[in-house]
Amino acid sequence: METRHQCLRERIAALRGTRKQAVLYVLSCFLRAVRLALHLARSLIPGFLMRMWHRLNAYAVLCCVMPCLALQTQAQTQAQEDLNALYQLAVTHNADYRAALANTEAEREELTKAKALFYPKVQLGLMRGKGDTDRTTQTSIGAVNSDLNYTLQNYNLSVRQPLFNKETMAIYGGAKSYVSEQESLLAQENAKLILKLVSVYLETLYSQERVSLQQSKIEAVSQQLQQAEQRYRHGSGTVVEVSEAQSNLDVARAEEIQAANDLLSNQQSLQILTGVATPLSAGLVVDGLNTFTGAEYPLDRWLALARQHHPELAAANAEIEVARKDVEKKQAGHYPTLDLVGIRSYSENDSNNTLGSRFDTTTIALQMNVPLFAGGYVNANVRQSASRLTASEESMTAKSREIEFNVRKYYQSLLAQQQAINAYRQAVQSARVALDGTQKGFLAGFKTNHEVLDAQQKLFTNQLSLTKAYYSLISDWANLQFSSGLLTLEALNRVSQLFIPGK
Repeated sequence: METRHQCLRERIAALRGTRKQAVLYVLSCFLRAVRLALHLARSLIPGFLMRMWHRLNAYAVLCCVMPCLALQTQAQTQAQEDLNALYQLAVTHNADYRAALANTEAEREELTKAKALFYPKVQLGLMRGKGDTDRTTQTSIGAVNSDLNYTLQNYNLSVRQPLFNKETMAIYGGAKSYVSEQESLLAQENAKLILKLVSVYLETLYSQERVSLQQSKIEAVSQQLQQAEQRYRHGSGTVVEVSEAQSNLDVARAEEIQAANDLLSNQQSLQILTGVATPLSAGLVVDGLNTFTGAEYPLDRWLALARQHHPELAAANAEIEVARKDVEKKQAGHYPTLDLVGIRSYSENDSNNTLGSRFDTTTIALQMNVPLFAGGYVNANVRQSASRLTASEESMTAKSREIEFNVRKYYQSLLAQQQAINAYRQAVQSARVALDGTQKGFLAGFKTNHEVLDAQQKLFTNQLSLTKAYYSLISDWANLQFSSGLLTLEALNRVSQLFIPGK
C-alpha cells in the first residue's frame, strides 16, 4: 500500500505543471478504483452495475486522455513560440515575401531566354491551295486565252544558326548579372523578414514584461493605499496621504491599460506576420546577453563584412554589371552579324511563271549583315546606356554610404546599451534598497507616504528601463547583423536560444 501511495505521489508530482491536470489525474485514479470494484461485483449484480461499469470505464479513459491532450497542446504552443518555428510560419504566410519569391522565380527565366539566342532557330513553312489563272498568250495567229485550274503547294524547312552576334553575347551577360541581382534582392527580403520577426517578437515580449511590471506596481501602490487609509482611520495619517496614494493607483491603472493595449497591438502584428495567434510565454535568459556585445569584431571588421556580404550591395554591383552589358549591347549596333543558314524547300505551281513545274531545293549558306549607317541612332543608344551606367555607379556609392552609416550606428548603440544595462542594474538595486529603507521609516513614523510612493515609482521606472535596455540590446544586435549582411537563420537561432518557453 505504501508503494502504491508513493507511486501516486510521483505521478502527481510529474503532472504538477498545471493544477488542472493534477486534479484530472486524481479523478481518473479514483474512477479506475471504482471501475475495479464494479468489475469484481459484476458477476453478482449484472444489469444495472454493468451499465454503470461501462460508463465509468468511458469516463476513466477520457480523464486519462485529457491530461495527455493538455500536455500535447502545451508542447505544441511552446514549439510555436520558438523563433525558428515562427520563421517557418512567416515564410509560408507573409504575402510580401511570397511575392518577392514569385518575382525572383519569374526573373530567373531571363537567363533561359538569353541562352535561347545562341541556339539554332528552326522554322517549318507549309502552303497548299487551289489556283485559277486566266492566261492570255500572244501568238502569230493572235491572242489565245486559256483558263488554268491547278493545285499549288510550297513546303520549306529552314535552320538559322547564329555564328557571331555581339548583341546576343551582351544580352546573355546582362541576363546573368540581372538574375544575380534578383537573387541578392530575394536574400535581402529574407533578411528583412527575419529582422521584422525578431522586432515584433521582442516588442511583444517587452509588452508582456511591461504589463507584468504594471500589475506589480498596482499591487504595491494598493498596499500603500491600504496602509494610508488605516493610518488615517487611526488618526496618525492625513487625507492628503490617502489622496496621493489613490492618485498614484489611478495613474498605475491607466498605465496598465496602455501597456495592455500595446501588448494587444504587438500580438496582432505577430499574428499578421505568421498567420497564427500565438500567446508568448517565453522568458529572457539574461545571462545569455553576455555574447550579444558585438565585441567579437572591431568596427572596421564589421564594415568590411558589410561590404562583402550585404545583399543590397551585391545587388547594386550586379546592377552596375547589367548597365555595363547594356552599353556593350548598344555598341553591338556597329558590328556585323554572321549566321549559318540551311533551307530545304519543295514547291509546285508556286507562281504563274512556274505553272506545271516542281522544285526540290536544298540551300546552305553563310549570311552576313553589316550595318553601314543608321542616322546616329546607335551612337545615341550608346550614350544613353553610358549615362545609365554612371547613375548605377552613383546609386551604388550612396547605398554603400548608407549601409556603413547603419553599421556604425548600431555598433555604437550596442556598446551604449551595454553601459546602460550596467547602470540600470545598479539603479534597480539602489532603488530597491531605498524603497526598503523608506518603507521601514514609514512604519516607524519618520517617513511620509509621499516618500514611499516616490521610492516605489523610482523602482518600477528603473525596472522597466532595465527591461527595455535588455530588449534594445538584442534589437541593436539584430540590426547590426542585418546591416552587415549576416542576419541569417543561424543568427535567428542565436536569438531564439535567449528565450525559454514557459519560463
